[in-house]
Amino acid sequence: MGAMEGETITLRQVNAAFGSGGAISATGTISTNAAANFPANINIKLDRARYADGKLVVATVNGGISIVGPLMRDPLISGRIDVDRAEITVPENLGGGASYVPVRHINTPKNVQATLDRAKVETRRSKVPTPTARPTVPRLDVVVSAPNQIFVRGRGLDTELGGRVRLTGPVTGIQPVGSFDLIRGRIGILGQRITFDEGHVTLVGDLNPQLNFVARSEGGDITAIVTVTGTVDNLNIVFSSSPELPQDEVLAHLIFKRSIGELSAFQIAQLAAAAAELAGGSNNSLMGKLRQGTGLDDIDVVTDSNGETAVRAGRYIRDNIYLGVEAGSGGSTKGTVNLDISRNLKVKGALGSEGDSSGGIFYEKDY
Repeated sequence: MGAMEGETITLRQVNAAFGSGGAISATGTISTNAAANFPANINIKLDRARYADGKLVVATVNGGISIVGPLMRDPLISGRIDVDRAEITVPENLGGGASYVPVRHINTPKNVQATLDRAKVETRRSKVPTPTARPTVPRLDVVVSAPNQIFVRGRGLDTELGGRVRLTGPVTGIQPVGSFDLIRGRIGILGQRITFDEGHVTLVGDLNPQLNFVARSEGGDITAIVTVTGTVDNLNIVFSSSPELPQDEVLAHLIFKRSIGELSAFQIAQLAAAAAELAGGSNNSLMGKLRQGTGLDDIDVVTDSNGETAVRAGRYIRDNIYLGVEAGSGGSTKGTVNLDISRNLKVKGALGSEGDSSGGIFYEKDY
């Protein structure tokens, strides 16, 4: 475990298991020299450690982190974290917490009144400023890597991303470099599934995920554009179009392929329900329940190459191998495989039930 010699504590192999899964181990040295602000050189290893913030993010990670320098004077935290899988959930409701309600005491018992009086005295005392030492502010130089399997879901969103982000600077002002970019994704509105053309997620400030997705859908003489931006807990969904139309008109054309003035009362009610859901309604969709129940990474209802309704599903069998299948209502089936050789080099193949096949090696790079 550890030993102490003079002013130095040596950690030979300190191990611990997380209650939610995975393990952590540490080795290194820590000095008890207070005048030198407790210099340390600690190496930490994460083995399929499960992180959950209790609200938005659940992730399984591996990696190695080092803490070097005086612990009480801005130590450097550096290393690499590899994300096996992460689920980022867009919350159903975005309402604020309850406001403070003042309480007025009537016929207060003497013992309770004495406690309240003491509390007032302590409150007054606490307002007197006291000198404090400058707090330690750890510095970061950490790379977070995830080739794929970062899922962002909720409020109609269903996306998968991958990429690499380097976190630098003090923890009070983290400066991220890089992003997690869209692999596949869509937004569902009243049964209409619109595929995102582009998108990425970055980490800002307190590492709250910042989303930026864009989807386009052409119909008639109108191109509808759906833009999703903001942090996960404060998302903004905007509808625009070319030529320019009001948002309600864009939504009507997007869902019903007609002007809002041509909609029935029932369709207008549906439109209002869709707008409410996008503003923070339930994310427990049928597809979401099916995906969770089957253990698949992706499941959706699509239109196949013949114009028929089809069910598409897929799952990662390894970190870099994704298998998919598409079954059409007319009996046609198609299997697909995506192999990520590197971050930019990919092999893709498909085989249909009628003997048709396709495949190729693709080099993809964002500019």
